[in-house]
Amino acid sequence: MKSIISAVLAVFLCSAWAMAQSNYSPYNSDGSTKSATQLITNGPVAETVSDSSAFIGWSTKNAASSTEVRYGTSRDRLTQTAEGTDTADGKNHHARLQDLKPNTTYYFQVLENGQDQGGIGTFKTVANGEKPIQSKAVISQK
Repeated sequence: MKSIISAVLAVFLCSAWAMAQSNYSPYNSDGSTKSATQLITNGPVAETVSDSSAFIGWSTKNAASSTEVRYGTSRDRLTQTAEGTDTADGKNHHARLQDLKPNTTYYFQVLENGQDQGGIGTFKTVANGEKPIQSKAVISQK
């Protein structure tokens, strides 16, 4: 019995030490508590996709501030950023991704106040000169 208690205590102490060594904080930069659930209630979706741009849209349960979309041609390298615009109530958001290459797959993720919100979506631009299309993004919720 003592060995089981000792093992449980050792695991607890190692976990506490590892957490203390990480940069994790349960608080946002403004002091508010981070939410364990997604703030996004609808989307994000690539609403319109052309050969050189895309409009991303999404909705949030509560008014959001400082929204943006990070995107790129590799799921692991979302290096470009587009600022989000919000409706008057602050719950519906859009971002225009520009200077895209034709016939290319892009990945994107919504951020609020610099924090990832939801999974990474994807879309493919149309071929050069083709008519823009209405599209739905594929969202991975990992």
